[in-house]
Amino acid sequence: MMFRWLLLTLLTIALCDIPLTFAVEAGSEIDRSQPIVITSRQLEVLQQQRQSIFTGEVVAKQGEMTLYAEKLIVVFQQDQDQVERLDAIGGVRVLQLDRVATAEKATFHQMEETLVLVGDAEVTQGNNKVAGDEITVYLKDNRTVIKSLEKSRVKATIIPEKGQE
Repeated sequence: MMFRWLLLTLLTIALCDIPLTFAVEAGSEIDRSQPIVITSRQLEVLQQQRQSIFTGEVVAKQGEMTLYAEKLIVVFQQDQDQVERLDAIGGVRVLQLDRVATAEKATFHQMEETLVLVGDAEVTQGNNKVAGDEITVYLKDNRTVIKSLEKSRVKATIIPEKGQE
């Protein structure tokens, strides 16, 4: 039974349409045909809670996308073997090509296809950068919302490309 949950966890992560990237551009999406390789110091499978918890220097890699965190929690939907959400916690860093997203926590909601970065959230692509307390990426809508707390401000640094001056 434990092996079934472990296998189910890994297969579900690989087969569900999980766009862990923080931006989707033509030609740079995750190649979902590539295997997902997750390494960590420990894996705990909680069958009754329908969770699999990877802890300790977690690295999840698929194709050109790599996710780093201290903990990765995979939560399954009730009465189904589908992923409901993924929670990456502690020093979260997502790398894909020239894009980097960092935050203290990142949550991917499968059904809504949203990625929420919380706590010193920052996304950089090349020399361009946006930062705020919370960055929400609506993958279906190709839309991003950056929010700040009352006493802080959203910050964007945009470097013009050469030849566009």
